[in-house]
Amino acid sequence: MNNPVERLMPPLFDEENPEAAAKRAVLREKLGLEPYLQRREAFRVGPDGIHCEYYHHSDEAPLVLFLPGIATYSELYAELLCRISDAGFNVVGVDLPGHGYSAGPRGDYTVDQVVCNLERVISALQGRSNGAVGVYGYSIGALLAVALAERDERVQSVLCGTLLLTEIAPDLLHQLGWAWTWGSALWFPDLRLPLKSFIDYDQLLAGHPAGEAINDDPRVVYDYPLRTLASLFTHRAGVVNQRFQFKAAIIHGEQDEVLPLEYSHRVIDGVSHPFELIEVAGEGHMIPWNNPQLLSRLAAQWFKRSL
Repeated sequence: MNNPVERLMPPLFDEENPEAAAKRAVLREKLGLEPYLQRREAFRVGPDGIHCEYYHHSDEAPLVLFLPGIATYSELYAELLCRISDAGFNVVGVDLPGHGYSAGPRGDYTVDQVVCNLERVISALQGRSNGAVGVYGYSIGALLAVALAERDERVQSVLCGTLLLTEIAPDLLHQLGWAWTWGSALWFPDLRLPLKSFIDYDQLLAGHPAGEAINDDPRVVYDYPLRTLASLFTHRAGVVNQRFQFKAAIIHGEQDEVLPLEYSHRVIDGVSHPFELIEVAGEGHMIPWNNPQLLSRLAAQWFKRSL
């Protein structure tokens, strides 16, 4: 485990061209973000320039790290993070390397790199909490959250907004796709794969007032280098064969369009580490934007039980 002494650096909200700035204003309005963004503290951590958005409750409250889903970044989840903070937690959203406002080539990272960066974030903020640490990973962020908890004993609680494990493929198509990604990355690590070729973002956000604006956001990453995808989809989770000290739960929408609820049952039955399953009736994969009030309440209830 790496516990470096860290200092916080000013954020780099680089100036956008007028067209991009106008799109951002529309996106924030449609998501209703402005009241929540006014409460964030933004800063960078570590040599990789990792952008963080922090919602402070009190120095006596636990620290909760939030890891966004694939392609996205912390600002888009401001309402969710702020509501969890209001329930009694110091919450920090972390933009992964090459995502959102973090430095680095767009979408370019490895699992090990992310874990090292997250350890730095914990170290930087430990003086502003009571020492208890939880991590909430949404979608692909859940894989990274578990990887962090396996390596850093400071993490006491993990909440997964669905959890995809490469040891338990949802189906044969996923398994073949992961093998192709790994093999192709050996020869063409910088080749970029468009996510829209196999994820229907328009359908996932259909009916949401901000759906079109999110899909048009220039800071969302839609093309990933094969190196990143190979790191994610060849990662082996320790929880499959080992029990750890941290408590863990999976929160899964009953109508999830990306991973069926049945998959989480298979994960829980197929791993050695115990996970609690929190089923959310009537909700799909995009619950952080479709129902942040409900999701924040469920997340806060979990961390109050587990931290």
